[in-house]
Amino acid sequence: MIRQALTAAIAAVVLAGCAVGPDYKAGPAPSVVLQGAQDPAFNSESPVGQWWAQFDDPVLEGMVRDALVANHDLRIAMARVKEARSVFVERRLDQAPHVTAGGDYDRRKQPDLTTPDGERVLSESYSLGFDARWELDLFGRQRRAAEAARADLDAEQAGLADAQVTVAAEVARNYFELRGVQKRIEVAQHTLVNLRDTQQLTQTRWQLGAGSELDVQSSRARLKAIEADIPLLEVAQAQYRHRLAVLVGRQPNALDALLVPRPTPAYARPLPLGDTAALLRQRPDVRRAERELAASTARVGVATADLFPRISLSGFVGFLSGDAGSLTNSGSKAWSVTPSISWAAFDFGTVRARLRASQAQADGALAQYEQSVLLALEDTENALTAYSRQQSRLAIVAEQADAARKAEALAEIRYREGSEDFLTLLDAQRTQLQADDALADAQAQVNVGVVAVYKALGGWRTPVAEDAAVALR
Repeated sequence: MIRQALTAAIAAVVLAGCAVGPDYKAGPAPSVVLQGAQDPAFNSESPVGQWWAQFDDPVLEGMVRDALVANHDLRIAMARVKEARSVFVERRLDQAPHVTAGGDYDRRKQPDLTTPDGERVLSESYSLGFDARWELDLFGRQRRAAEAARADLDAEQAGLADAQVTVAAEVARNYFELRGVQKRIEVAQHTLVNLRDTQQLTQTRWQLGAGSELDVQSSRARLKAIEADIPLLEVAQAQYRHRLAVLVGRQPNALDALLVPRPTPAYARPLPLGDTAALLRQRPDVRRAERELAASTARVGVATADLFPRISLSGFVGFLSGDAGSLTNSGSKAWSVTPSISWAAFDFGTVRARLRASQAQADGALAQYEQSVLLALEDTENALTAYSRQQSRLAIVAEQADAARKAEALAEIRYREGSEDFLTLLDAQRTQLQADDALADAQAQVNVGVVAVYKALGGWRTPVAEDAAVALR
């Protein structure tokens, strides 16, 4: 019996290379030609690993670093990686024999069928030893399951990397949006000072008979319109502060002291992109979709293996006795080997239905992967185009703001001299405010555009992110 079991085990090892179902092989990534990267706003130099460090803003750098450590979305993603790793280890160990230690005691009273009257007798039995069970993976069911679990783990690791890219980008985007709103509040408050001076001037001229009440009321209406805009900007400022605090894993008002207004100039040099041809290898969402396709393909093999018999070996090595006192004696040694086979020979309809379902899931995963490639290209082209146009807009708006300030100064001088009416001055002040407000927004949007470009390119792994990945091993 032992010889036969060993023969079966050896045969299983010989056949171990035969696994039914499709063999997955990742194809080469599609070639990438980014039209937007040809714009003079970009260059081919490699960006630093921590792309946000290019802004030379210690507040931003500290917040991104804190978010990569304490953000709750990242903690969730890391937990999913740990779960997937445990499942992979379990599936890999399923290919080896499972050995358990145990002991049993059985006491029963039953008829003795060897006697004519069937006298009832009392019997006891004790057992102590090791039980083992091993499924001979003749058709690769266990190996395909481990292959799928490995791909699931890779997908979750790519999901963690994607979450890190997203969190870093969200911190930077909200930070620059906040600085833009703070600058717009500063512009509005500065304008209020000038409008109050203008209102006082119109009031004085009217009292002296050189102006009109229309000028006074028009000045007052313009002043109140600006005052009404400031609370809306302050609401946006508070919302960005609260979002940033939550992104770094803290209470909404925890960063108010840190996020006081400070100058944040627009990024004013060609943006380094590095090797854009490697885009589809850099983006973690594309990597995740490819790994999910690999997992679905492996599960087709698991379902295919169910069409074939399952052969298992179970056995026992230990002691067996009817007396507890002699249980561990040499005479109580016992062993058993039990081969078994199971086959869904009369349930192929169910098995084939599961196989068709797994094949459909693989087809869907393939379509999802192809869609993720197209979306990655679309996202990147949009980000590159938007950034280059934002740089062009910034230059135009800066010239507009400079011209508007000069026009407002000239209009005020001419109004004081009496050579221009108040409506000309009011229109010049309105134009100046709009131009300065647009300039503050354009500066912020250029920086937001930098964030969008690096997010679209998949980001670069940071020392903090690498430490987190090492901790999972």
